[in-house]
Amino acid sequence: MKLHHALFLALGIALSNSPANAQALYEDAQPGDRPTAGSDEAELWYIIDRQEEYLKKSPFLVRDPVLNNYVREVACKVAIDYCKDLRIYILDVPFFNASMAPNGVMLIWTGALLRMQNEADLALIMGHEFGHYKKRHSIQQWRKLKKNSAFLGTFGILTAGAGAGMAGMIANIAGGASMAKFSRDKEREADKIGMSIVGEQHYDPQSSVRLWEAMLREENARDYGKPFPAFASHPQTKERIEDVRAAAAAITNPGNELGREAYRKVTRPFLQPWLQNELTRRMYNTSVQVIGDLRKTADPSDSGMYTFYLGEAYRQRNKNDDRTQAVKLYAQAITEPGAPAEAWRENGLALRDSKQFPDAIKNLQSYLAKKPEAQDRGFIESYLKQMETSQ
Repeated sequence: MKLHHALFLALGIALSNSPANAQALYEDAQPGDRPTAGSDEAELWYIIDRQEEYLKKSPFLVRDPVLNNYVREVACKVAIDYCKDLRIYILDVPFFNASMAPNGVMLIWTGALLRMQNEADLALIMGHEFGHYKKRHSIQQWRKLKKNSAFLGTFGILTAGAGAGMAGMIANIAGGASMAKFSRDKEREADKIGMSIVGEQHYDPQSSVRLWEAMLREENARDYGKPFPAFASHPQTKERIEDVRAAAAAITNPGNELGREAYRKVTRPFLQPWLQNELTRRMYNTSVQVIGDLRKTADPSDSGMYTFYLGEAYRQRNKNDDRTQAVKLYAQAITEPGAPAEAWRENGLALRDSKQFPDAIKNLQSYLAKKPEAQDRGFIESYLKQMETSQ
């Protein structure tokens, strides 16, 4: 229910960000803008304002002040004069997505934060969503939807109360996401705005190209049919790479700032839970690809963390020689910086299975020493007694 609830909130708000074809009829949003009372835009704002109230109370909202303050600071670098109009919400959902609503609500999913590795990536993604907001794509799509038969289903998704009618909401997610698909022209426009901001802030524009290339590898690794609905609200990733690459090439005197250390400092406390959540998707082919990519470019002090969770992805997939690969990665993880206590447990259990009791005992004891509050302490202690009496 946790994922479904968060998906509804994100998709409900993202739904209002899609474009129509008559952009020339719309002026850019200005700082401090509010819709005219009684207008259809005011109607849309009212609906999204209601959803924001549910969002504020959601148990799936990440409330850590340090992380939220940092993400907001980057958003303000992106939005500048519009900063006071933005409210940033981080949702604990292990998929890649971000969206922005016409009333200034911006959503970032933790799956996106995991896949980013620096501030430049975050600025580009937020700048892209801000581009949709500035160009008022939402009201364009709202008026378009109201003219066709899809409006009633879309309106139901937007207006349904959080926690009420959940089965119906989830049933509408796929249809709602398909209605939310951006045209390539609007996506390209938002990419140009985002990349222009990246250039103004002297970030390295090529970092965002690398991010989307990694997303393409993730998509290609999947073995579960159509893309997850969240991806349905964006164009094909191959198209996105072409557009981002072109926008990056158009920047004169591009900067080289990544903001890697600042980003890592704030996100590092969440690395383990985000990697754990990645595996809860049970999409192990893509998790192997995602974690493997992140591991290649990770800060050396985090290498043990990524190595262990790559091993976990192999173990949980459990195909062909995956178990062998997992055991090798567990053994490697405990030799690298940043490995979690669980790496010693899994390595110890693997050694126990192969009857290498002395080394197994050593590693399981290390696990208990590193994690004295471990919930499985009783089981591990029983294994230790069994091995000690078997020597």
